[in-house]
Amino acid sequence: MTDERHSLDSPVDALTRLFFILGSPVAHVRAPVVWSALFKRYGVNALMLPADVTVSNFGAAMTGLKAIENVDGAIFTMPHKFAAMDHAEMLTQRAQRIGSINLLRRLPDGAWEGDNVDGAGFLAGLHADGVTLKGANVYLHGCGGVGRCIGWTLEMEDIASLTVHDADEERERELARSIARVSSARIAAGIPSMTDIDIAINASPVGLKAGDGLPFSVDALPPHAVVADVIMEPLTTALLQSAHSRGLKVHHGRNMMNHAMPIAASFFGFPASFDWNGAILQKY
Repeated sequence: MTDERHSLDSPVDALTRLFFILGSPVAHVRAPVVWSALFKRYGVNALMLPADVTVSNFGAAMTGLKAIENVDGAIFTMPHKFAAMDHAEMLTQRAQRIGSINLLRRLPDGAWEGDNVDGAGFLAGLHADGVTLKGANVYLHGCGGVGRCIGWTLEMEDIASLTVHDADEERERELARSIARVSSARIAAGIPSMTDIDIAINASPVGLKAGDGLPFSVDALPPHAVVADVIMEPLTTALLQSAHSRGLKVHHGRNMMNHAMPIAASFFGFPASFDWNGAILQKY
């Protein structure tokens, strides 16, 4: 059957292993084309498929997905990273700390384990882009699934301070309080004086839709500041365009996914020798 798949240049056969990315909307996600292209390149008989699942249908979708024997894993994007926790029998230590997951894998015994690599990917992307975190004053806008992950990851770095803000004030305060319990950095909730900020990060969905306003103003940021966004499409959000116009260094959202891919691939059990973050991905 595999020989037939190759001879017909078909992407699937009856032995194909399936991975899904679940979100709503999913039209903007890059994971299906990038992961599936890399599976083909390295001879892995697998596909990454998009699943547009609303919040009200998420539980039913997960029950069905986990019942399909050739489904090996899933990736979660907005708005499912918190609800996905309920569908993991086991959690990595990192996921337990963050309180949300963006990965779920089927273990050999049939149990499902969750992890969250958003923050690790974001951090790896910053380092690759030459952004220095040591001693930095950081502003994090958005305390949802990806924001929490980035916040907790930043806490483990040698930053000077972290200020978090969210439209949901209770979510904002809860994240600040929980990080402050274990962090040696100054942790605050609210909107800081932007003149003191070295790295400003948008971890909210503001900027995803055409016509969105800016999640925050870049006008008062110092000339050396870095402005980062987690939104992958459009590549250059209104926030990053505004920062670029001021001559500030910008960090695109696609860096997070590109640099999280090798971490996620390892979690799913694929060889480290695969070039999951090769130069070709940086061109997307």
